[in-house]
Amino acid sequence: IREKKLPKNHPDLAVVYHNMAKLYLATRTYSMAMKNIQQAVEIAQEKLPSTHPHVLEYKETFEKIRMKM
Repeated sequence: IREKKLPKNHPDLAVVYHNMAKLYLATRTYSMAMKNIQQAVEIAQEKLPSTHPHVLEYKETFEKIRMKM
């Protein structure tokens, strides 16, 4: 629903992608986790300041997933 109502690079979608990445990480579906976290990081880096807590959190999740692959 959010994807249909919001622009593709809206920060709210980054939150959704991050949550999906964490879910996939928990279920050990690492390729899907990586796909989603990459989208979250890309949006966050484009739309938020580099020191924003979400940017830092998404990068941390990215590293967790990368280490599992």
